Parts: sequence; C-alpha cells; structure tokens
Amino acid sequence: MNLDEGASHEINSRWPEYKQRNTALIPGMYGESYYSNMVAGIQLIRDRHKQLEDSGDTIWSIPQSLTDTLDDLAGI
Repeated sequence: MNLDEGASHEINSRWPEYKQRNTALIPGMYGESYYSNMVAGIQLIRDRHKQLEDSGDTIWSIPQSLTDTLDDLAGI
C-alpha cells in the first residue's frame, strides 16, 4: 500500500468516516474521550506519514508499538 492509502486505511479502520463526520459536526456525539482519542490517533498517523515521506519511503509501514497505541485509542 502506498503512503496515502496506508494512512487512510489506518484511520478508517479504527474511526469510520461517518463517525469522523459526525464528530466534526457534534464533537461530543460519541463522548469526549472518543473525540480526543480519535484526534490523537489521527495525528499520530499523520506524523508517521510525514516521517515516512521525509525519509523517502513510498510504501506504508507501521511499527507494532504504534499499532498497539492506535488500537488502544480506538478501544479495539
């Protein structure tokens, strides 16, 4: 998977697009912790994307520790 597809998959597999939209419209809709965890998780994924992009990588990869953190944030 390329960088953009991989990052999108990481986000959408944990926080579905409809919940992202609903949360953008009504931040507390799913609870304050859902909102803050989603925002934190998306930022971590964006940071990873930038890190890979800056190092010249074109293929998405993610360390297990980050996967675990994202799963924790998403409540998986």
